[in-house]
Amino acid sequence: MKKISLSLAVVAAMGFTLAGTANAANNGRLVFNGTLTDITCDIGAGAGASAGSNPGDINVDLGNVSFADIGRFADNKLETASPIQLLVTCTGGAAAYDTVTMRFVARQGSGLDTRDQRLLRTTGAADGVGIGLLNSSYQLMDLSGNETIPAPLIQDGAGGATAELNFGAVYVLNTAATNPGNADGFLPFVMDYQ
Repeated sequence: MKKISLSLAVVAAMGFTLAGTANAANNGRLVFNGTLTDITCDIGAGAGASAGSNPGDINVDLGNVSFADIGRFADNKLETASPIQLLVTCTGGAAAYDTVTMRFVARQGSGLDTRDQRLLRTTGAADGVGIGLLNSSYQLMDLSGNETIPAPLIQDGAGGATAELNFGAVYVLNTAATNPGNADGFLPFVMDYQ
């Protein structure tokens, strides 16, 4: 009987030692932040875009473009740009808001271009290009920064509102050697209401 008690005491002591080691390694905490809102809005595709196959996806066709027709970021060569219009429809809770602002989260999408961090990295066989976004003034945006696209919310008098976000996208050379093929990408966005 004493042998069993001693064995259990040794096993229990080993367990406390291992538990103490596990507790001492990599301590930290999670800090959660967020905001709740009472506004209910949907984002839909307007001119230059179409609904994707997954909820929330919006497809933009950049077309079949020749490398000769695109330039570097500084060249501001925008002839092949595809205009994009998104339609915001709020059905309730919009009376307290005046503006919707679209911000982009490129790092959570296909990423920033490794040669030019202002551009969205493309996936596919093509090399030498990134995807640039144009703001509502038709100027190239820096996707590594905090640039946004704002639009006024037009109240409907019944608690709802609408807005149009107009911007564009264009292929931009990134200084790497060019190679033809598909040049796709995806760019998550967040809508903020103020």
